[in-house]
Amino acid sequence: MTGVTDLSARYPILASLDGPAPLHDMDDAALAALAQEMRQAIIATVSTTGGHLGSSLGTIELSIALHAELNSPRDRILWDVGHQAYGHKLLTGRLGEFGTLRQHDGLSGFLRRAESEHDIMGAGHASTSISYAVGLAEAMRITGRRDRRVVAVIGDGAMTGGMAYEGLNQAGHLQSPLTVVLNDNGMSISENVGALAGLLQRARLDPTLTKVRGELDKGLRKVPGLGSLGDSLSNATKALFVPGQLFEALGFAYLGPIDGHDIHAVRGALQRTTDLQRPVLLHLHTQKGHGYAPAESDREAMHGSGPFSVDSGRAARPSARVVLRVDFHRRRALCRVLHRARRGRGRRRLHRPAASGALCRPGRDFRVPGTPGMAARGGHGGRFRRCGGHRSACRRFRVDG
Repeated sequence: MTGVTDLSARYPILASLDGPAPLHDMDDAALAALAQEMRQAIIATVSTTGGHLGSSLGTIELSIALHAELNSPRDRILWDVGHQAYGHKLLTGRLGEFGTLRQHDGLSGFLRRAESEHDIMGAGHASTSISYAVGLAEAMRITGRRDRRVVAVIGDGAMTGGMAYEGLNQAGHLQSPLTVVLNDNGMSISENVGALAGLLQRARLDPTLTKVRGELDKGLRKVPGLGSLGDSLSNATKALFVPGQLFEALGFAYLGPIDGHDIHAVRGALQRTTDLQRPVLLHLHTQKGHGYAPAESDREAMHGSGPFSVDSGRAARPSARVVLRVDFHRRRALCRVLHRARRGRGRRRLHRPAASGALCRPGRDFRVPGTPGMAARGGHGGRFRRCGGHRSACRRFRVDG
């Protein structure tokens, strides 16, 4: 009860949600306050458990906009890879378990279908969401469920994968009724490179070009008598200013670029796609690590982080030793590794403890540098304490680091 009360006090709006449905009736101010609570919850949790911080901070407003406009799980929201979906987890009733993120028997660091009905696909690998979405959209069309929507969220890093273009190609060919949200932050794990990255960067670095393109488009449509010539001129201006022509050539309607941290603007764009029974690509610009200065300034290091200090963003020093309790067979396997190393037969030898000529003597310290098996489970090697003896049970080991 104390934990529930604490969560309610720290995150009152978030704690009041048992699912995403209440977001439909919340105004912009309430949604902005909810975004702030979600950001605090993600930072506080990942600072303890480690996890994908920057990518999830960058999609908080997008997560809110999607769940405010769609009716999940009736409408299908697919997250490519799934590492950027911590906000989605919070909005779908998992705040109480969020502290177990990436822990044994806790919440997965990615999406997991067994974890929630809102997790439509479990992946962990990039570039798969569009093909998955095409299958769902076509199944719904064939079975007459045209009132349901399918949205795939994919980053610009994952969009460079070949399988993403297989999905785009098939969706454009079939004219599948789905929306692809391109979460464009200029990053994958590190900064993106390549021709597509350069194309997207043109619009990202100078949003004035997008505005000019929009004004030209409107102006051309107002000129009487242009007809199809006006459409051709309009398409030509798109190719000059934004990367939309690439996706339109693949059969998609293109919307954007739009500020992905503006909940109201993203909701408006999603509303525009509702009545389009065709593939739509919604291009959003976001910032990796948005709202947390250390993650904004070092986007690569904070992509996937271990525990860190919230105030500074610096990695936390190892704290209390981890106690490993291993079953009989694992104890025997570890003891064999220790004995082989002691006799010099293993690939790695044990370092001698300080001020001691013995190896792994009961009660002594010893170090296994990068030893496979149980040593790796304790943090890629480390200092084991209080070995019970070579041939005895070795029941308990303490690991620093």
